[in-house]
Amino acid sequence: MTTGSPSPALPQLPPSRGAVRLVFYGTPALAVPTLHRLAEEGRTPLLVVTRRDRPQGRGLESAPSPVRAAAEARGIPVATPARSGVPEEVARIASLKPDLLVLAAYGQILSPGLLAIPRLGALNVHFSLLPRHRGASPIQAAILAGDSETGVTTMWMTEGLDEGPTFASLRTPIGPEENAGQLTDRLAELGARCLSETLARIDRGEMVRLPQDSERATYAPKFGREDTRLSLRESPLELTRRVRAFAPKPGAYLELQGEALQVLAASPGARAGPGVPGQVLALDRARGIELGLCQGSVWLERVRPSGRKEMPAFAYANGARLTEGMRLPLEERPA
Repeated sequence: MTTGSPSPALPQLPPSRGAVRLVFYGTPALAVPTLHRLAEEGRTPLLVVTRRDRPQGRGLESAPSPVRAAAEARGIPVATPARSGVPEEVARIASLKPDLLVLAAYGQILSPGLLAIPRLGALNVHFSLLPRHRGASPIQAAILAGDSETGVTTMWMTEGLDEGPTFASLRTPIGPEENAGQLTDRLAELGARCLSETLARIDRGEMVRLPQDSERATYAPKFGREDTRLSLRESPLELTRRVRAFAPKPGAYLELQGEALQVLAASPGARAGPGVPGQVLALDRARGIELGLCQGSVWLERVRPSGRKEMPAFAYANGARLTEGMRLPLEERPA
């Protein structure tokens, strides 16, 4: 279920006399539904700008970004500059005379020179309800924070990080067991819808610029590997949120004898009060491994041992010959 932001009294522009000329910036799969919807609605970009090809997979073969692959499949011209703000790239965009720049998870902040080119401005599809969770990782941040809902916002880009005035937003609840991968898939489609509705309103002559309340702003930094490491000092709720926030990729993990045991699904256990951290409290074919924390316990439901495939935690326990009462030699995350 989704709900839109309220519509305030709006300044009016003359109705558009033709399709808005736009350039699209995006990189991951999260941005692909937005690109597809633009093309399907007759708003095919003049140019798609994305990151350069990178080595991927075990063979480290060079592969295009999902946005590049999607654009080329539709015959849309693609540019892959190392930096979007260098003079030659600014000149390239200026030569296209775009009315609008549209961004969806591009991965770079646009330079003032680029922002000054389009007639209407630059619209960013941001995957949170601004001003909450400005920054690089809003989807993971919403789950880590225990938010009950999130959404997508279209905002006008400025030189500040996600600080520009907003145009529209759409809301959606976060499921109690929903992980980042599942939420990302839903927000990708919601972002495409939000931008579509925003552009339709611009076509009708509406131009909305709602200032953000900076006092309510929170920030979602780019998370690193240490952020995905699980700690037995966390509460059962905090640990399971961290598992959900980084599942299925890159995967939250426990450090077990120098190797990472990724935990891809977990739920709070029934134990309360002080416990023996790392102790196997119970083994259950359906629920997995109940693991003791400093306070309470969690059920590890699905795991991925280092160098192996994802599996039920109970199958891992059998293979590792775990028994109830034993204490796993887990290395704790630094405080």
